[in-house]
Amino acid sequence: MKDQWIADLTPDDVPERYRPIAELIGVENLVKLGDYSKGDNIYIPSGKYFLRIIRDYKMKKEYTGGSVKELAKKYGLSERRTREIVIGE
Repeated sequence: MKDQWIADLTPDDVPERYRPIAELIGVENLVKLGDYSKGDNIYIPSGKYFLRIIRDYKMKKEYTGGSVKELAKKYGLSERRTREIVIGE
């Protein structure tokens, strides 16, 4: 029965404060998120956080042990920050 109720829901049926989330991820996923959180507040980092993980992985993969200058330029970071990412200094 729950699945049928979810299928019948539209973003317009969701309380106004949650409507932007329902429109972004869909009503079904909003219900899943609510079930997951069990009513507790949850923190979701910004999208930049997740993209930084991928960027750092790619940088480490591309680093061949030479100068970090080219990587820094390619990724728009300082040489110091690039070195921290690829070497761990």
